Amino acid sequence: MKFDKRERGQSVLFFAILMPIMALFLLGILDYMVTNARVMETVAVADLAAHAGAQEITVLPNGVITVTTRGNGIAAAYFNGQAPAHAHLANVSCGRHQGRPACFVRAQVQSAGYLLPSRPVIVNAIGYLAHGVTRGDQ
Repeated sequence: MKFDKRERGQSVLFFAILMPIMALFLLGILDYMVTNARVMETVAVADLAAHAGAQEITVLPNGVITVTTRGNGIAAAYFNGQAPAHAHLANVSCGRHQGRPACFVRAQVQSAGYLLPSRPVIVNAIGYLAHGVTRGDQ
């Protein structure tokens, strides 16, 4: 096989150009995957904390919703006990949401920051009270 002198080093140059582009692409995929896993884990914990707080809401037979701070404390304690290290509780509000008895939990999670700078991602979860699911009914 004979090579033309103009074609010498062509594959080395192609590899030198392609390698950094592929490394950035793979780093971007890794950043997305780790951030997505962190957010999904925080969503699960926030959702369960919202449902735990909603169980403390009492609806009287006449339809009046009675709320105590106990639901907020239980939701916060559940979130803080189960949350991963990269997630932080921002707000808990148990009471009437959208006209129904519910508990709203807002959390913040940091993105991975491998390729792009690390930034906060806000996670919102709401747990509605279903009939017969209060702590006294169990």
